[in-house]
Amino acid sequence: MFWKKLWSLNQEALWVVVGQAGTAIGGLFCIKILTNVLGPGEFGRLVLANTVVAFISTNFLFGPLGQGLMRFWSISRERGELGAFYVISNRLGRNAIGLSIVVAIMVIAVVIPIEGYDWAILLAISMATGITAGWLWLRTSIFTAARQRQRVAFLDIGNAFLKPIVATSLVLLITINSFWAMFGYLIATFVMVVLGERFYRSIVSYSESSLSKSENTMMGIRENILSFSWPFAAWGIFSWAHMSCDRWSLQTFYGVEVVGAYAVVSQLSTFPLAFGSGFLSTLFTPIAFQKAGDITNRQNLVSANKILGTITGFYILGAVILVSLFSVFHYPLVLLISNIKFAKFSFFLPWLTIAWGLFYLGQTLSIFGLLAKRPHSYIMPKLASAILAVVGSFYLSSEIGPSGVVWGLAGAGFVYALWCGIIARRLLFATRSEMPAA
Repeated sequence: MFWKKLWSLNQEALWVVVGQAGTAIGGLFCIKILTNVLGPGEFGRLVLANTVVAFISTNFLFGPLGQGLMRFWSISRERGELGAFYVISNRLGRNAIGLSIVVAIMVIAVVIPIEGYDWAILLAISMATGITAGWLWLRTSIFTAARQRQRVAFLDIGNAFLKPIVATSLVLLITINSFWAMFGYLIATFVMVVLGERFYRSIVSYSESSLSKSENTMMGIRENILSFSWPFAAWGIFSWAHMSCDRWSLQTFYGVEVVGAYAVVSQLSTFPLAFGSGFLSTLFTPIAFQKAGDITNRQNLVSANKILGTITGFYILGAVILVSLFSVFHYPLVLLISNIKFAKFSFFLPWLTIAWGLFYLGQTLSIFGLLAKRPHSYIMPKLASAILAVVGSFYLSSEIGPSGVVWGLAGAGFVYALWCGIIARRLLFATRSEMPAA
């Protein structure tokens, strides 16, 4: 029965493939074009600035909130409460923008006396880009939950290609500086937000005044979304530390030029993993969530878990193939997406792929807990792996050189994947034990 349903998803799967592949190619295009207009130093500064964008848009508020919206869209639809859901989602989004602006102002005020105005200005533009990208993520989360695959693909691909094009144009027209590259990111992301709003309004029809009598319903939806989302905000910070500590440790001990060269290899290792895990989760997670519903029906929950098991199996197979490929062709692949100035760490490629492959395996396994509405179960794994990644990356890179960050990430990724696997196994066992005997 599952495979018959899977076969019927051909057109939907096609758009997921197009979206994920287009985004991955756009990311590689971004590296190629920017490494040819920026040297390793300025590219390294841009990479560090992008960690700030990721923190604001994905890890701090918007990313967790987007997870909550994605989880409760289908439940709200089943209950006939989509109008109230859309009102609450907009209110929460505006609150996230306001809080992010306050945090940005406080951080910039601290950075100015320590690092000076150059870094403060770059940080300000990065945070503005992160807020804009965060709002776009909220819209994309709703489109994903509603299985609006074409809209998601268009926004993701458009954002991936427009950012490097605008950034490169500003760098060539004004000056070779990471500030103008990041400002180009901001302009491109804002354009995609405008388009995303047009898409959003075409599928949403409600009036806040018409829902005034549903205030209790809206408050219930709000509480459910926030209750589901807050663990993501708690361990989102740990995820950011895990995924950014390698760049900041290299910046601390070896400078921005080493960061720039290393980042090319690191991003080449993560793009295929992000594509694979993103494709599988984007295609199957909304289906699994809809299948599980409010998880009161155990038979539906078992069926949903089988879908997640399929995701995990495909991901592991793809990761093994990828590591084998990178072990043989690491140097020409790094040259293909950059140039000789950035190829000094090409031999890191297969090892970084293993390290990040373990991390993304943990992310994939964590969907079992999200399905069971238990995101809080991943706070400790996130915390432990983040601490291991930060301590390992900083200590080992200071002791044995840039390769130390690879070992630090690999150890942390192994712990994270193992812990998430144990949680998934326990959830599966609990679900099956509660099933009535045949």
